[in-house]
Amino acid sequence: MTYIQTILRGIGQVMFQNNIYSGLLFLIGIFYNSWLLGLAALFGTIISTVSAHVLKYPKEAIKNGLYGFNGTLTGIAVFCFFEVSVVTVFALFLGAILSTVIMAYLQKKFPAFYCSFCHGYMANHIFPDSYF
Repeated sequence: MTYIQTILRGIGQVMFQNNIYSGLLFLIGIFYNSWLLGLAALFGTIISTVSAHVLKYPKEAIKNGLYGFNGTLTGIAVFCFFEVSVVTVFALFLGAILSTVIMAYLQKKFPAFYCSFCHGYMANHIFPDSYF
């Protein structure tokens, strides 16, 4: 149950809500809009949260969803801008992991919360669409 709460907090943190019910409502709303984006948000959050556990980042920050929300945004962005393919699924996987690593690195320099997602989003627009 704690792991599910961590995932829901990660989704809730997209709107600065450290609350499992807010995360659940956001996830329901995303699924209502698009089942594909709902799955992408869920998988992105799971991948980035697991990455934070594997890399042994601070447990309290993981529990509060601070490593999950960039994965949520990354998952949604990948399938919002690109068709589903093996390459884009890999991009979601890699992007969710990298958003966790980049955020941890940037937090050592300054409060970085959304920076890792924003850098990934900007890189998406710097490279041509045919890149993926």
